[in-house]
Amino acid sequence: MQAPWLHAHGPRTFHSRDVGDRPQRLGRLRRAHGAALQVRLFVGRWVEKKGLPFLRELAAARPQDLWVFIGHGTDDPASWGLANVVSVGKLPQAAIVDYYRAADTLVLPSVGEGFPLVVQEAMACGLPALISTETMEGAPDAAEVIGSADLSIDAWQAALDRLDGLGESQRQRVADFARRWSWDEVAERFVELYESLR
Repeated sequence: MQAPWLHAHGPRTFHSRDVGDRPQRLGRLRRAHGAALQVRLFVGRWVEKKGLPFLRELAAARPQDLWVFIGHGTDDPASWGLANVVSVGKLPQAAIVDYYRAADTLVLPSVGEGFPLVVQEAMACGLPALISTETMEGAPDAAEVIGSADLSIDAWQAALDRLDGLGESQRQRVADFARRWSWDEVAERFVELYESLR
């Protein structure tokens, strides 16, 4: 069983109730950082293990997209010299939620870390994700609502195009899927398991 995504911030923080005002949030994000066809969001440490060198190459290959990076580390995307890349820095959880709800795709080409909490949080807010095939192995059922691809630029470009083609209805499917990781859902499953053993 996957670990619950809810933690101290609970359902008051990571939810999709505000999905209806996504166009307004997206408009504010684009006005603040520049117009783009799609907004790609990365949240995490700016280190090689998280796939930052790969994302640098991908952002250069897709100048029509806006790439927003939240986090901190040694590989600051601001140093890449790409006009379509915005380095936001470290933010509190409540502020990150606004980006989850406004962006079009979470991108996380990391390796060697299971199924990261950031993916679960983004999904709970209705944000589709594109992750590495290795990371998808940590939660294979999630493949029905998010994307994964081998770490090649061509594969990721094709996967992003597929996710973009799913449209706004996909956001609700992603959020609905993520509910299985809430503490309430996990508790109910434990009760059901306990009752079945009596």
